[in-house]
Amino acid sequence: MSRTEGSVLAPAAAVWMPPAADEPVATVFDIQSFSLHDGPGIRTTVFLKGCPLRCVWCHNPESLSRRPQLMVNQRLCSDCGACVEACPNGAHAMPQGRHALDFARCSGAGECVAVCGYDALALVGADYTAAGLWERLAPDLHYFGLALGAGVGAVPGSGNDSDATGWTGGDADSPTGDCADSRTGGVTFSGGEPLLHAAFIRRFAELAPRRVHLVVETSGWVPPAAFQLLNGVVDCYLFDYKATDPVRHQELTGQDNSLILQNLDRLCAQGAEIVLRLPVVPGLNDSEDHFRGIAELLRRHPGIRRAEILGYHSFGEDKHARLGRPGEGYRGRAATAEDKASWRDRLEALGVNGVVIG
Repeated sequence: MSRTEGSVLAPAAAVWMPPAADEPVATVFDIQSFSLHDGPGIRTTVFLKGCPLRCVWCHNPESLSRRPQLMVNQRLCSDCGACVEACPNGAHAMPQGRHALDFARCSGAGECVAVCGYDALALVGADYTAAGLWERLAPDLHYFGLALGAGVGAVPGSGNDSDATGWTGGDADSPTGDCADSRTGGVTFSGGEPLLHAAFIRRFAELAPRRVHLVVETSGWVPPAAFQLLNGVVDCYLFDYKATDPVRHQELTGQDNSLILQNLDRLCAQGAEIVLRLPVVPGLNDSEDHFRGIAELLRRHPGIRRAEILGYHSFGEDKHARLGRPGEGYRGRAATAEDKASWRDRLEALGVNGVVIG
């Protein structure tokens, strides 16, 4: 959700492990190391596919479907035709000597990607088990406040990692860092909607070297059971709040906000660490009614750590066409620094202090 780069390549070295019958598997469409804006400290952000909302301004359309998808960059295509021979489904063709792709025929298997020598094709999404994801993230452990000692980098859960990792942030029995603690790092799950994969995240946490700080960025539009499954597992939620009026919320996202507010109320009642994230799009949800709603929400839940403004950017505008859906996607103007400062000032005038501009 907070992803801002244009590249959408799936992880290059997915570690495939035959899952047990009850082993949860999630489809990852990107992994960003050294992330500084998705929770405290230096983090690795894991982007999971699948989302129940259809936000008008969505800049990660490759995250909506839960299955792997092919993306095409025609500007890089040499019209060599190698993909035509590799595809078992006849999705690729060369009419008049120019490459064309029938997305309806594409199974997402990726044979064509393997033979494309020009990086014109990318398969977005790779399936991971929780253990496989930990193996993929092993090189990042030292960024998370864990000393690199014997056993680190072994497959988590092997029995060799529990005492081999030295916690550098304090006593091993002390609480983990909260959303305001920048001394530590950790792993952030984003998407899409990562809580569609709540069982996977719980299994990931069970296998984690101790004291790895876990953050989940969520739209909140998931069954309450997803939050219940992760109670005591997630250290901090980055909770999106897109529109106050339920009718307007449905217009902008495809769903009303009643379930979102119910889940937020439950989390606050449980004392969860929450940062309220405010995606704001000029002309769409920067109304005075919405800003008053934000202020009222924060007054009702004083335990929320802070509010962060996330101004709309246009980095993902070409992704729809690359997914075979030309003409889709939002084409409004990006938020300027002046817009963001003005939104912060308006919130402060309504009594909201400490607003951060993301």
